[in-house]
Amino acid sequence: MDEGRFQELMKKRTADGLTDEEANELGRMMAEKEGEPYSNAAAVDEPEAEADEDRPYSEAEVDDLKAHSEVRDEPEDSQKAS
Repeated sequence: MDEGRFQELMKKRTADGLTDEEANELGRMMAEKEGEPYSNAAAVDEPEAEADEDRPYSEAEVDDLKAHSEVRDEPEDSQKAS
């Protein structure tokens, strides 16, 4: 690892900020120093729940929601916890 380049990127990180490429380079260097594998945020899969957020409900899901609407309803004032 190029210690000079590492110091340069560390300094730039706090002063001007890093480009994505520089941030990846610094991340690889830091992981190498710690003996850990490196992966950046772009390599991390999006959680399934968030990925399906904009997906429309299927007909079966709509039917299920209609059949069990009481689960979604807000409790009456007398049933709410204090």
